[in-house]
Amino acid sequence: MSDLSLEATDFRRNSRALWWIVAVTAAATAIGLFATGLAVDFKSNPALLLLAAAYAAVAIFYRYIRFDERLSQALTAVAQLLLIVLLGLLLSYVAAIPAMPYRDADLLAIDQWLGFDRTSYVRCLTDSTWKIRLSSIIYLAMLPQLAAVPLLLILASRTMRLQQFALAYGIALISTIAIFAFVPAVGAFVYHDLTPAQYATLPPDIYTPARSLDALRAGVMKVIPLNHLEGLIAFPSFHTAAAILYAWALWPVRLVRWPIVALNTAILFTTPVDGAHYLIDVIAGAIVTLGSIALSAWICGSRTAPASLPAIQSA
Repeated sequence: MSDLSLEATDFRRNSRALWWIVAVTAAATAIGLFATGLAVDFKSNPALLLLAAAYAAVAIFYRYIRFDERLSQALTAVAQLLLIVLLGLLLSYVAAIPAMPYRDADLLAIDQWLGFDRTSYVRCLTDSTWKIRLSSIIYLAMLPQLAAVPLLLILASRTMRLQQFALAYGIALISTIAIFAFVPAVGAFVYHDLTPAQYATLPPDIYTPARSLDALRAGVMKVIPLNHLEGLIAFPSFHTAAAILYAWALWPVRLVRWPIVALNTAILFTTPVDGAHYLIDVIAGAIVTLGSIALSAWICGSRTAPASLPAIQSA
């Protein structure tokens, strides 16, 4: 069997694993929404639905009408990744509803046992306006990377790496949601940085997911707005997981290796402040990520395309 045939076989095998993750996440989300009485407001974001329909049309075109194997593979892998992200976000709302006690006191106690002085750390990154702005820009760089990383992998002809990235991303997301359901927390900003009186009078323009968490647990929030999906998970930090996964995914692409590593290392340092995470959230997120990468490597196995392929060497 030729190298290209082996690569196609590996892609199909890995793609089946990804579709299984999509199917399991979709089933869990559907069952969870039904069981909790939550509904998704699809009308709140018609642009997203139109983009999804257009993307599906392009993918079908290059798969069945004007067949292009590499482009079809890339479009399929990206579609699987985006479906996992969307379904995972919806599932996190379901996971927030069970009235498990908040574990902030325990998470803060672990931070203190580790010797992490949160007050000094926050002050260090927020004692001037330029630091606040820069920290926010760095932290928010996670979202555009969700589009940039797959694109760069496609341009570098690293479709197999893209698949493994999508697998690791999905495993990490599902793992953090599962843990979050049993270890919920409002986050260090609300629990540690503010007094109860300050939180009660917190202006609406200052964002915190604690408001949505409280509303979900109280049964007040019954509709998930598709135009304003929030990251509700505190422990483990999925922001940390994503940052590590982005750097790991693009490590083989030499042209962007170090800039991506530098950016995502900076994201890790801003996560306790802009993400209102405890240090243990970051550590736990890193551990989950390493396990997810290892599991995705095991699923993909050693049957990925040989390094001798010209397309891979060009990266």
